[in-house]
Amino acid sequence: MFYANLETSTTCIAKSFVLGTPISITPDLVAEILGIPNEGITNFHDIGRTEALGICLEQPNVNPLMNVTSGHLPITSRIILLLVTNIFLPKEGSHTLPSERDLKFVACVKNGTPINLPYLIVNHLLSRPNHTPYPMLLSRIILFVLASLNIEIPDDEQSIKPSHKQLVNKSGLRQCGIVFEEGEWVKMQGRGREQAREQVPVRAGDDDDDEEEDDPQQYEVRPSAGPSSSSSSRPTLDSLLARMDLAQADIEYLKGQMHQFSEGQANILQGQADLRQGQADIIQMLQNAFPQHPPPS
Repeated sequence: MFYANLETSTTCIAKSFVLGTPISITPDLVAEILGIPNEGITNFHDIGRTEALGICLEQPNVNPLMNVTSGHLPITSRIILLLVTNIFLPKEGSHTLPSERDLKFVACVKNGTPINLPYLIVNHLLSRPNHTPYPMLLSRIILFVLASLNIEIPDDEQSIKPSHKQLVNKSGLRQCGIVFEEGEWVKMQGRGREQAREQVPVRAGDDDDDEEEDDPQQYEVRPSAGPSSSSSSRPTLDSLLARMDLAQADIEYLKGQMHQFSEGQANILQGQADLRQGQADIIQMLQNAFPQHPPPS
């Protein structure tokens, strides 16, 4: 209902109604809830696209016209990009084609530029009319505001859980039991959800019909070639030597496979060590970009 009643705004303040109570979300409130400072850059105009590409790709000379995908980025930039497009500034659609803003965000995190994340969050939710980003953050903010006003949320209000792909339109709202009354979207009172569509009963014996009948020729037994002479079935010296050569070749092949396995295992261990170091570097970058403040008491 927060997004359904969200007012258009020319300032960085998100105003809406929840349970008939006005809710105003400001960067200061977001900073207080998240425990991060409300300071830093609020746009990325000061960093050029070419500079951002060089930082993201970790290359001094890059083609400013190249189309970058997440596959072009080194692992550190790729992980930060996933955080940007899924958590910091979530978006719908492809996450493998980063926008210019996404690349600049990643570049600022990597070079330690302070970013005003509370401002960007409020501005982002105001600019997304067709889907609902920050569901967990909004829940915390709304609970915080309503608790400060001594307003409790009924249990039936907390049971509405739309799909993550649910669009904020009239059809989607009605599916959640929300209707427009007296200039405000509110939950329908005294009405239950639509009954789930009954499943078509499965007729007994349908599974048997689907199974294919056994082919009598499938288990055809070939006639025996007849008794062989004892001399033809007796192994010769040449056949034993040939078998020994094959066994020796198999042993050499297994030795080579074990050697490759040992090398692969060493590469995996080195990759794990590099990944742990990359994770530590990313955590340090994020801590530099968003210094942590104590949470509100």
